[in-house]
Amino acid sequence: MKFADVQDLIRLPYFEFDKNERIILKAEYHKYRIIDAHTHLGWSYLFSHAVDLSLQYERTNYFFPENNNAFDISHYTAVDFEVKNAKKARFETVRGAFNAEGYSKTHTIPNILAEMKRMRIEQSIILAIDFPLVSRNSEHILQSIKLHKEGAKHLVPFISLHPLETNKEQKLKTFIAQGAKGIKLHPQIQLFKPTHKGAYEIYELAKIYNLPILFHTGLSPISPKWQRKFVDFSHFKQVCIDFPRNLFIFGHAGVLDYKDAMYLSKKYRNVFLELSGQPPQIIKEMIKINGHEKLLFGSDWPYYPSVLPLAKVLLATEGMKDDIRGSILSGNIERILKD
Repeated sequence: MKFADVQDLIRLPYFEFDKNERIILKAEYHKYRIIDAHTHLGWSYLFSHAVDLSLQYERTNYFFPENNNAFDISHYTAVDFEVKNAKKARFETVRGAFNAEGYSKTHTIPNILAEMKRMRIEQSIILAIDFPLVSRNSEHILQSIKLHKEGAKHLVPFISLHPLETNKEQKLKTFIAQGAKGIKLHPQIQLFKPTHKGAYEIYELAKIYNLPILFHTGLSPISPKWQRKFVDFSHFKQVCIDFPRNLFIFGHAGVLDYKDAMYLSKKYRNVFLELSGQPPQIIKEMIKINGHEKLLFGSDWPYYPSVLPLAKVLLATEGMKDDIRGSILSGNIERILKD
């Protein structure tokens, strides 16, 4: 199924326009509780000042644009970046190291809450990414959510640690006291292999404090090929072997390496698959082979407008029992957060 742009998803039976010509989820689908297992707020690094996460903007600047980028919904979404938009997305990703005046300034608490309201998403897991010494995104996100009345009700923070941190346990204990509910690790961006000695220390801490770990897995189609060594699935397989008591969530379900992600999730009971970016036919394949109990809806907002990954899950589960759709949209991640 091909669409002219994200706004063209209005052709699907799940959505309609509101009075402001924004896509919203139709009322008949409000019966499903939705929890988004994969979102982000604005980051800053190196020389950039922190993004003011309390501000509201009329529009969110998504990395995958709402307009002027055609796509085929049967593709992994990042495959369909038009050249100019892929270049812009890469530029804006790096820009956060130098200033907070680009896309990231619109990735705020009021903006994500507004989008959640349009899509009837009750909660979103907010994932931080940090480096030693050059960023404090975890602290900033925890504090900003705590100070925002509605944010504190609807946003669930997963903090970031880095294998090269020297005071991992003290930082983690402080983060937990401030409301952290899990850990986000991004080997590709944080530039470490999942089998790194320091990463193993993080897994041990996660086991002690009973925290789920959400990994970025798979190489994005618009990422440089040299980063593949950090997300090779042989590393994730070894981690699963060495840490059978941890709970791991594979973000993006492996991107284009989804078969490897499916294999590990089927083999190891502690591995869940988060679906952002995956097309409907792959999600159907996962349900058929792996079952629905370990699949999690995620959007990767603000990388994608949340309507796009939500449309993919709704299409994939069309005609299936309500409990299958409900488990993927909220039930499975809800059990993880309650453990």
